Amino acid sequence: MGEKHYKLGNYEFDTLREYRQAQEDLKKIKYITDELDIYDPEVALRLYNLMRSKKIKFKSEVGKSFFWCISDIVADNSKHVIGRQGGRTEEAMEPLMETNWQKVLGIACIAIAVICFAYYAVSEWQDYRSAKKLENLQQMTDVNNMIYFNAEDTETEIPFVRPEIASDDEIEPPPILEEYAAKHKENPEMIGWLKIEGTQIDYPVMQSEMDQYDYYLQHAFDKTEDSNGTLFVDARNNIINRDTNIIIYGHNMKSGMMFGSLKKYQDKDFLKEHSTIQFDTIYEKGTYQIIGVCLAKVKYQDEDGFRYYNFLRAKNETEFTDYLVNIQQLEVFEQALDASFGDQLLTLSTCNNYIEDGRMFIVAKKI
Repeated sequence: MGEKHYKLGNYEFDTLREYRQAQEDLKKIKYITDELDIYDPEVALRLYNLMRSKKIKFKSEVGKSFFWCISDIVADNSKHVIGRQGGRTEEAMEPLMETNWQKVLGIACIAIAVICFAYYAVSEWQDYRSAKKLENLQQMTDVNNMIYFNAEDTETEIPFVRPEIASDDEIEPPPILEEYAAKHKENPEMIGWLKIEGTQIDYPVMQSEMDQYDYYLQHAFDKTEDSNGTLFVDARNNIINRDTNIIIYGHNMKSGMMFGSLKKYQDKDFLKEHSTIQFDTIYEKGTYQIIGVCLAKVKYQDEDGFRYYNFLRAKNETEFTDYLVNIQQLEVFEQALDASFGDQLLTLSTCNNYIEDGRMFIVAKKI
C-alpha cells in the first residue's frame, strides 16, 4: 500500500493516529470557544493555567496552536496591566500595539474556529451519508426479517502472523445463505452480519486479504472512503474451516456508529439485559452468549505480555485454558468466564480511551 497522508484544514499528518488526535483536539477547542469568552482576561488566564498544568491536554499541532493563541492573549493582557501600573512613556503607543495584537490573535482564533466548523460540518454530513448507506443496505438485505435464535433455541498496530491452517481454497465452501447471497455478490469480501439488540450494531462484516488487512478501517461496504469504516474480521481468521476465536474490529465512533455503542457494556445492568449477540457468517447463523467484557492495551512489538488479539486457534486444552486465565485478569466485572475447550468464541474489539492505546473487547461463546 502506498504512503498515506491525512489532512485537516491546513494541517497534514503522516499517520492515522496523529489525524485522530487532531480531531479530538478540534472537538475540545470547539467546546471551549462555544462555552467561554477566551478574550476575557480571567477566562484566558484560567485556561492558560489549566493547559499548563495538563488538566486540559492537547496532543496535536492543532491543539498546540490554540495553546499559543491563549498564551498570547494572556501575555497581551499582562503587558497592558503592567504598562498602566508602571506609567511608562510609551503608554500612548499601547492602544495601537494592543489593536495589532488583537487583530493577529483574532485572525488566529477565527481560523481555528473556521477549521472546527468546517470539520464538524463535513463530519456530520459524512455520518449522515454513511447512516443512509447502511440503512439502505439493511433494507436491501433480508437480514432484518430473519428469525434470530435465542438461548432457548440452542442455537495500534497489530502484528499479523497467520497461523498454520488450511486455506479456504483447499476446502469446498458450503452454500451461501439465501438472505446474504445478493449482498455477497455485490461485494465478495462480505463474510457475515453482526446484530446486537439495544445498540446501533446491525452491520455487514467484511474480511480483506492479508496485504490490506486494515482496508475497512477507512472504507464503507461499497469501498468508498468513509471515516466510519466498516466492521471487519481479522485477516488471519479462517471462516470456512472455523477458528476457535473469530475477532471482529470496528471504530469506537462518538456518534454510536460501528462499535461506538459497545461502551454500554461497561454497565452491568445493560450487560444483563443484552447478553446475546447475533453473528451470522454467510454460510450459517449463530447466536453467542457474552462471557466477558474486558479492557486492555495494545502492546508494542518488542514488548512482552499477553495479546488478546493474537488468540485465534487453540491447538489443545492447555492453550485454551491459558487464554481464559489471561482474559480473566482483564475482565471489567471480575466474573468467572463460562467457557471450555471446544467452545467457539467471538471477540468484538474497539478502541477505548481509558488509557493511551487502550482497547475494549467483548468475548462471547456460541450457544
